[in-house]
Amino acid sequence: MWDRLARAGIPYTQPQGTPPTTPRAKRRFLDPQGRYAGVGIAGARVLSLAGGGGWHPILFAELGAAVTLVDISAAQCRTVRSLAKERGTALRVVRGDMRDLTRFARDSFDIVDHQHSLVFVPDADRVIAEVGRVLAPGGTYVFQTMHPVTLRLYGSWTGTGWRPRTPYSDDRAIPVYDATWEFGEVKVEAPTIEYGHRTQTLVNACAAAGMVVDGLWEFSPGDGSGGPPGSDDELERWLPAFIEIRARKTYPTAAAGRH
Repeated sequence: MWDRLARAGIPYTQPQGTPPTTPRAKRRFLDPQGRYAGVGIAGARVLSLAGGGGWHPILFAELGAAVTLVDISAAQCRTVRSLAKERGTALRVVRGDMRDLTRFARDSFDIVDHQHSLVFVPDADRVIAEVGRVLAPGGTYVFQTMHPVTLRLYGSWTGTGWRPRTPYSDDRAIPVYDATWEFGEVKVEAPTIEYGHRTQTLVNACAAAGMVVDGLWEFSPGDGSGGPPGSDDELERWLPAFIEIRARKTYPTAAAGRH
């Protein structure tokens, strides 16, 4: 599905904007909300998880990190390889499933930067467990996904309000209400299977993987002006579109080592 969208040139599959040239400005471009505040990038081992097609792996590398990109889409991997070659940026690109990181040893990375993709897998806890294994003690994991409440409301406008398409406690895929991805004159039929992972699932998975959540944000894109009644833009005026979490890998304790 993602390869189909990438071939059509859907904006979500392409690098957006033009990065500045100075290191400080590049860091602001990479991290405008300061999610990595206080985290050293130069010399860090970075896993860009599902980061194909965008600037994140490129900019981490240009800020001095040793970057490995993992993405399931061959088209997205090609986009990053092409960008890297064009800019003379060195990084490693691996095509793979984020639910299986067994090719990497335990404690292999200092930062795991995870682009928007957990919504497409049924087992977010499996992905987060893999991240917890490959993230080194003291390392930082930042990820973003669809807000579990708002996702259940898209396409449910009744004329007077929104009605959830599934109960919040239902972990099954959210029924597709519109399979057409449309941006200007570009239209692609790409029915996706999407899961509204509950906040407790995400936070508890981080804890089970040996990480402590020290940041959680809920937000919508745009200026908050809304849109026509029943539209996604109007819904996102009232409820957040995304949830973003930062977690830190804890250090083993002496007591844990004796068991």
